[in-house]
Amino acid sequence: MKTIFLNFLNGIKKNYKTVILAFVIACTLWVVISVLTFDTISNRISGIDILTQPTEYMSQNNLQITSEIKDKVTVQIEGKRYDISDLDAEDFTAEVDLSSVRSAGTYNLPIKVTSKANRTLSITNTQPEQLSVTLDEIISKEFPVQGTADISLPSDYYLDKITASPANITLTGSASVIGKVTKVEAKSTLHGNISESQQTGSEITVYGANGVISEGITLSTDNITVNIPIFKQKELPLKFSVNYPSNFNANSLKYNIKPEKITVAAPDESINNISELDIGTINLSDIGLDATSYIPIVLPDGYKNLSGNNNARIDWDIDDYGKLDFDVPDENINITNSPNNYDVSLITNSLKVTVIGPSDSLSAIIASDITVNVNLLGAQIHEGSQDVSVSVQIKGARQSCWVSGDYKVTINASPVIESES
Repeated sequence: MKTIFLNFLNGIKKNYKTVILAFVIACTLWVVISVLTFDTISNRISGIDILTQPTEYMSQNNLQITSEIKDKVTVQIEGKRYDISDLDAEDFTAEVDLSSVRSAGTYNLPIKVTSKANRTLSITNTQPEQLSVTLDEIISKEFPVQGTADISLPSDYYLDKITASPANITLTGSASVIGKVTKVEAKSTLHGNISESQQTGSEITVYGANGVISEGITLSTDNITVNIPIFKQKELPLKFSVNYPSNFNANSLKYNIKPEKITVAAPDESINNISELDIGTINLSDIGLDATSYIPIVLPDGYKNLSGNNNARIDWDIDDYGKLDFDVPDENINITNSPNNYDVSLITNSLKVTVIGPSDSLSAIIASDITVNVNLLGAQIHEGSQDVSVSVQIKGARQSCWVSGDYKVTINASPVIESES
C-alpha cells in the first residue's frame, strides 16, 4: 500500500504540468455547467434605507414630512447568478412616492425600489409596499419674548419690568406645533441677590398648554439678552410753594396736602440725597373759595412713582373765609415802563376785582386799598387799543386777603410824533 502511494506521488511530480492543466479545465467546466444549469437565481436583500424627496408642489406650499421614518425595505430579486449574487442593500434605492400629496395629513404612500447597479434583474417582492407618512405645513410666526430672572433684592430696592432684547422672536415649524405655542421665555442666567441693573444672557424655552415644547421648532435666534432694571426706592414727603405778594402773611394760609408722601424709585443712588419732593408752585390768585387745588406730580425722566398718585390735592383751611367784589377806580390803575415811541393812555375807567380772605379782614377793605399795575415791559405794543394783563395788589403790611383771578385792562397807544428842529 505504501509502495502504491509513493508511486502516485512520484507520478504527480513527473507530470505536474498535466495535473495543473487538468484542474483548470475542471474548474472551467464546473463554472460553465453552473451557468448553463443554474442560469437564474433568487436573492433576498434587506436593510434598504427609505428616501423621501419633497416634490416641487410640496416645496412651493411649505409642506414637509414630520413623521420619523425608521423602517427599512426588504426586496426579493431574480436574475443570473453572475448578475445578482454580489448585490447588497447599498445597491438599491427605496423612495416614497409623494406625487399625490396636495395637503397636510397622514397618507399611506407606495414605495418604489430601483437598482443602482447596472445589472439585469427583476424585483419580485417588496416589503413593506407602502409607508405611513405624516406631512404638515411649515410656517413661521413671531412671538413676544417674556424675560424672567430668579433673583432677590434688598428691601429698599425695586425691580421694574424685566424685558428681553430682541423683544420678539420668530419660530419656524409645522403648523400643528407652532399652533400649540403659548409663551416664549428667556430666563436670565444670573441668579441670587443683586442691587443694580443688569443685562445678562438667557436660556430660551418654548411653552405650550401642556408644558415645554422641546422638538420640532427652529428659533430665529438663540442669543437673547435679558434686561433687569433695578431701582433704589425711597418714601419722600411732598412740598409745594405759594407765589404770593411780598406784603402777604404766608402763615395766615393753612392747608392739608394729600398724599403727604409718595414712594419714588430712582435709577441710581441720587435719591439718597433728596429728603423731600418739590412738586411745584400755586399762584395765590388761583386759590378760590372751593377750597381745593390740584398739582400734578411730575417726576424726572427715569424715575417711577410707585404710589401711583398722579396729582396732589391741596385742601385749604378757609371755612370762615369770604369773597367780595370791588370796583377799582382808574386813579388806582398805574401804567409803568411805557415805550418811548408811543403815548399810552388808559381806556378802562374802572376794574372789578374779587378779593378773598377771612371775613373780619375782608370787611375792613375798601376799593381804594387795591392797586392795579400795568407793566408794559416786554409787551408787544401796537397803535390803537389793546388789552394787556395787569397785576393787582392789596395795600398794607401782612395782608391775609388776596385778589382771586386774572385781570386785563384796555389801553390806547398813539405813535409819538417827532418835532422838526
